Amino acid sequence: MRRMRKAFGGAAAVAVAVAMVPALGGCAMSSVETAPEGGRGEDAATASAADGGGDRAAADLGPGSTDGAFAKTEVVYANLSSEGAVEAVYVVNRFDVEKPLVIRDFGAYDGRVNLTDQQSLAAQGASDAAVFESGEGVFFYQGNLAQAQLPWNVQAAYSLDGRPMDPRLMVGMSGQVEVHLTTTRNADVNPAFADSFMQQITFTLPGDTWTNLQAEGATVAAAGRDQTVAFTVLPGKDGDVTLSATVRDFRMGEVSIAALPYASVVEMPDVGDVEGEMTSLTDAIAALDEGAAELAAGADDLADGAKQLQGGAQQLADGLGQVSSSSGALLQASGQIERGLSAAAAGLAGADFSAIEQLGHLADQLEALAGGLSQLSEASAQVAEGLQSALGAMDSAAAGAESDLTQEEVQALVMAPGLSDAERATAQKLAQQWGALQVMAGTYSQVRPAFEGALALVQTMGAGAEQQGSLAFLAAGLSQAAEALRQGADPSAAQQLAQLGDGLQQLASQYGQFHEGLSAYAGGVAQLADGAAALTGGVDSISGGTAEFAAGAGQFTGGMGQLAQETATLPQQMRQRMDDAMADYEFPEFQPVSFVDERNTAVQAVQFVMTLAAVEAPEEPEAPAEEEPEPTIWDRFTALFA
Repeated sequence: MRRMRKAFGGAAAVAVAVAMVPALGGCAMSSVETAPEGGRGEDAATASAADGGGDRAAADLGPGSTDGAFAKTEVVYANLSSEGAVEAVYVVNRFDVEKPLVIRDFGAYDGRVNLTDQQSLAAQGASDAAVFESGEGVFFYQGNLAQAQLPWNVQAAYSLDGRPMDPRLMVGMSGQVEVHLTTTRNADVNPAFADSFMQQITFTLPGDTWTNLQAEGATVAAAGRDQTVAFTVLPGKDGDVTLSATVRDFRMGEVSIAALPYASVVEMPDVGDVEGEMTSLTDAIAALDEGAAELAAGADDLADGAKQLQGGAQQLADGLGQVSSSSGALLQASGQIERGLSAAAAGLAGADFSAIEQLGHLADQLEALAGGLSQLSEASAQVAEGLQSALGAMDSAAAGAESDLTQEEVQALVMAPGLSDAERATAQKLAQQWGALQVMAGTYSQVRPAFEGALALVQTMGAGAEQQGSLAFLAAGLSQAAEALRQGADPSAAQQLAQLGDGLQQLASQYGQFHEGLSAYAGGVAQLADGAAALTGGVDSISGGTAEFAAGAGQFTGGMGQLAQETATLPQQMRQRMDDAMADYEFPEFQPVSFVDERNTAVQAVQFVMTLAAVEAPEEPEAPAEEEPEPTIWDRFTALFA
């Protein structure tokens, strides 16, 4: 009786409960706040005798009795025993009214309580319909169902130390307690509720006397001094939950079972959004694949350029090495020529050709000088041949230095990824040497005409006796002069000898300058040869590194291509897998229907709150009040003067 008084004690108490309807009595699941499409209906009616209105005729209802729009929400509260038996069911009906109208609401209630105003809500006629007026806003009333069946049959079983017991007999006992609660579909109730509604079963347990709590699949939380254990049952499933604990002085709070449409509680993820994000990912991978392909192509070009640089450097080193190796012999032969010319010029420079009769004894000296010039002529021919070879080698070396590589490509070699700090430092030095070689090649192209002039001079010196100005020609002249001295004086011999001496002096001076330039040239070639050798070694290392880099870039491109290919259909695969995964959580969408009476067509939401009674010690009966004795006449008389 106490729970009945608590449930139906009065409009004020229920109004408080109604105000808490959106929160479902503290349930963790949120209530339905908006009507689905089609949730609002035209259910206003004009009450008349013809449609069950009885003696409440439409004309008596005044303004607002015409059809209008409203939406109804039914929150079904059920009080159950601690073992799950239904004790009382009442429904809080909420009407959201857009404009003043008359509402007819059906329900087999054995009592109605107006929670809004003072109108009478007694059913009229045989239709179990209550007809009432409502202004714009919200109208509440409570209906008590006498013989209601819930969508689920609830049963709770209790045991202490493994022995099933009546929970009321367990109060105050201690031991290992187990509570097993089931909710099964009630086949006599519209299946739309069991098919589409999710249940949340919440136990409230004293935190100080329940320890070592075990509840598989539940969410345990602290609630002040108590602790709550919440289980979730998906739509279409029967609830079957168990909890156990070590309990001292057994007692247990209420068990709440809240049920409402699954779609209003759980918002499934938007697969389209996930698919769009995954598409962005695959697009990025595809772009990365294109970038990797461009990287690989650039790496190949880099490797080709490095290989070209390697070939040019090797060609340069070979040419400079050949020139450097021949420079010693060439310089030695040139030195002999320079010394011979200087000696011959000095020999004639001090001679006195005025007394021709005294020159007979010079015939042998002139003959010896002619022989020396003949040897110098042969040496000059060798020098010309060596110089010709050196010029050819220099041409080849300059061609190697003047490669097709650009400054940007060389800089790309220096900045190539994958190089260690030491390798990068070496590459920078090699780039500087490459720049110096470019300068050398340009300088050589400018001074080559001078080398060609020197070659022509040496070739003339080494030419045959028929070539005027050649050493052989001079030697022949000395021989003729010597022969003339032996055969007798010749007045023209002195003049010829004087001219010969002047020519040798001039030739010796010019050749001396040439020899000095040749010596400097030989030293420079030796330094260039050393630098070219170092350049070749460094370029070989760079070429090998860029080849490895190109190979790695090729592998990376292959991997990216495979990744792009395998992820191209990832959005579709992801959508399919998400659809498959969510298939287990897709349930029939609840089409709002009245739990109370199917004739109520403007229902937008239905919710259930079922509460199992707490297991507590019974209340002590109140002691009967002592009856005061009936006052006597004397008592009444004395009371007048009290």
